Amino acid sequence: MIYITAAMQTEARPFIDGLGLKADRSFNKIRVYANEKVILVITGTGVLKAAASLGFLLGRLTPKAGDIFLNIGVCGGNKKGIFICNKVSCPDLERDFYPDMVYSSDFEEAELITYFKPQRQIPKGTLADTEGAALAQGAKAYFSSDRIFFIKTVSDNGDFSSLTSKAVTGLVSEHFEGIMNFLNSIPEEEEAPELTCEEVKETEKFHFTVTQNIMLKNLLIYYRLKGGNPLSLLKSFNEVKTKEEGRAVLEKIRKCVL
Repeated sequence: MIYITAAMQTEARPFIDGLGLKADRSFNKIRVYANEKVILVITGTGVLKAAASLGFLLGRLTPKAGDIFLNIGVCGGNKKGIFICNKVSCPDLERDFYPDMVYSSDFEEAELITYFKPQRQIPKGTLADTEGAALAQGAKAYFSSDRIFFIKTVSDNGDFSSLTSKAVTGLVSEHFEGIMNFLNSIPEEEEAPELTCEEVKETEKFHFTVTQNIMLKNLLIYYRLKGGNPLSLLKSFNEVKTKEEGRAVLEKIRKCVL
């Protein structure tokens, strides 16, 4: 599974359209788009919104070993182009994060510095945003450091007042294919055991969303590893007829498992 974060809808749009992601209405506090392989959350701008949105998402969906975290979007910088970040820092938080740069890419490397508000003056050779460091601190608790990526497109040199939404989407669109080619080149780690055909058939009665099914699958696999019988657990619940019933059933299953 690939988890993608973007601060704004305009940054996320090329990935939503290009990957065929659909809005997941089961999340009523954050904007989430998903398919069977990708989950994208729009965090909002600033460190507080970024931390809260990612924390809310990962609190409900527990990533597995081998899953990938990606932050995309525009940033400030002295040199136009697309960059993969080899360091994410924040002067105000005094915390640095160093992704393990073990996979080769065609992107130039640069340090991403996160500030509490947009910067008019950006140190030479660095990138500037208002979310990265918060996302790095949240992601490292769930993902291995070699599978955490910050890939940013420079949109301005601190003069962002004339930057339009259309321009932002256009800049990200230019590099969508290159970013996806890079992600697809990353070797998969050994996957967790899958559900049996009978178990999958039994889950269909819940009529869950994509992200709810991911949550359920993770819970059932964990339940099996603990010695439980996922099929028996699933059969103890009746068919779901409303979204409210679905949320209640998923919460009951979570409590049974955990």
